[in-house]
Amino acid sequence: MIKIKISPNSFYKKLDKHLEKGNDILEKQISEPKLLETEINEWVKNAVDFLENNTVNLPEKLITDIQHTVTEDWITFGLLKRDFDKNPESHIEYLTKHLKKKIKAFKVTSDYLSISEIIKGNEKPELSSIQEKITFVLQKLYELYNDNFYSISMIFEINEIDYRENEPNEIAENLKKRGYGIRETDYTTKDLLKISVKGAAYVERQNKRQKNKEKKTKDAKINEKIDLVLAKLEKLGYGQEIIFDEIEELRGLSKKLNKKTWSQVIKGKVMDLALSELISKETASFIYESLVEDKFKLLK
Repeated sequence: MIKIKISPNSFYKKLDKHLEKGNDILEKQISEPKLLETEINEWVKNAVDFLENNTVNLPEKLITDIQHTVTEDWITFGLLKRDFDKNPESHIEYLTKHLKKKIKAFKVTSDYLSISEIIKGNEKPELSSIQEKITFVLQKLYELYNDNFYSISMIFEINEIDYRENEPNEIAENLKKRGYGIRETDYTTKDLLKISVKGAAYVERQNKRQKNKEKKTKDAKINEKIDLVLAKLEKLGYGQEIIFDEIEELRGLSKKLNKKTWSQVIKGKVMDLALSELISKETASFIYESLVEDKFKLLK
């Protein structure tokens, strides 16, 4: 199981700091090759050390991709290296490209970690069907939404989701054919993918439907609670119109206010009603605790 040794909030902040440090080196525009090379090597070492020292069971590829990313193949590098002593500008250009590649590799690793429910401290995603896996992949690619390509198998691995041997590649091809994803290379066995505009629009529609569904469920629960409170008040003999109007007003406010503000409004109303002796302190506590599901301490 993947674990981090510090709090998720601190972990992600420090990831961002390392990324900022890499970009800071680029912005310095160092003109001395040896100095630039030293700064690059130090940055890579610090970034890798941070990952290795603060994680447990992190997929090795997320670290080796940073360490072993190179700008040129060995043959091209050999030809370039012969000119470095004679042409420092060429050396600087090479090192700058090299650093950009390292930063990109670190960014991709950081992105993978940002979409790990396990590292965030959440429960392992329970996906029982292929469609659920496809939806999960699209959602994670949507959260990243940039020009980098991401491995579906790595998305599964960092979220500890089991999959069949060729399943990530098949999912990548499925999403490409539906226009929801763009593969890094066509006709490949690699499962690297980024979400398309069509795919992002699909996720946004799904998120909106889910949000509306959750809102309807929330409204239904609040209405049920308010109805029960009103029925209880009537049973207790509180027939005053002002009391029922105050409680009914909460029904409409629940749709306009966030949970915290709505709770504060409820507290204010029941305190006013109790202080005006329109209801007892016990009834005020009952109303608040029924609607907010928390203890009403101020009047006890």
